[in-house]
Formats: sequence, structure tokens, C-alpha cells
Amino acid sequence: MLGDANGARWVLHPPQNPYRAGRVYTVAAELHENGMTAATIAKVDGVTLPGFMAGLAADRQGWDGVRTWRSMEHELICDARHDGRGGVSLGVTLQAPGTGWGDTAWSARTVFALEGGEEMTRLAADLARFLLS
Repeated sequence: MLGDANGARWVLHPPQNPYRAGRVYTVAAELHENGMTAATIAKVDGVTLPGFMAGLAADRQGWDGVRTWRSMEHELICDARHDGRGGVSLGVTLQAPGTGWGDTAWSARTVFALEGGEEMTRLAADLARFLLS
């Protein structure tokens, strides 16, 4: 789904529709960076993630602060910061499914540097095709 020149990758696998209603999917997600691999299953509303990315792309002039999107149970979190010069830092965090209480809690995070216009537009379109088709 997304990669950078240093080999970091965010991978989403084809969405599954176990609930057979609406656009709520489970999506297997992976992060790979510097020998680290993390994977989780996220419950995703198939409309809100592409919409979040499309909003970032539309605001290519920038915004203040951090914008954040979370999957329904927070197993997948995306946050974005605009640098004021056309660049976007997109953080992707994966977390263990469930409550995370006890000794099963974990999280992994990777940050990708993107061009706020064309790259964000392409990512938003790719996510929309992937999750809404």
C-alpha cells in the first residue's frame, strides 16, 4: 500500500466482510521497517479511511496540528502533520487487537514522508479503490 526509499512498508491485505452488512470490514495490516514486522487485524469502516486521506490531499496548502484517524477498535491509527511547505508526515500505528490489558499489549509505529499533493491524492484514491470496490 505504501513504502519509502528506506524500505519501510505499510501493507493492507484485501478486506474481508465477516458481518455481511454495510461497509465494515476486517483488514489485515502490516508494518515493516528496519527488521521489525508487526501485524494486526483492524475493524475498518471502508468509507472513513479513504475520506480521511482525501481530506489530507485536498488540504495541500496545509493545516495546523495533527489530524488523526482510528479504526473502530484502534488497532490501526493514522496521524498526519503538515510541514507548511507541502510535505506531510503520515504516522501509521498498529496495535494488538482487544483491550490490551495485561501482558498482551503492544504497538508498532512507522512514519512516512509524503508530498502533500500528488502522493496524498494517489494514496487516497488507492485506498478508496481498495476498500470500496
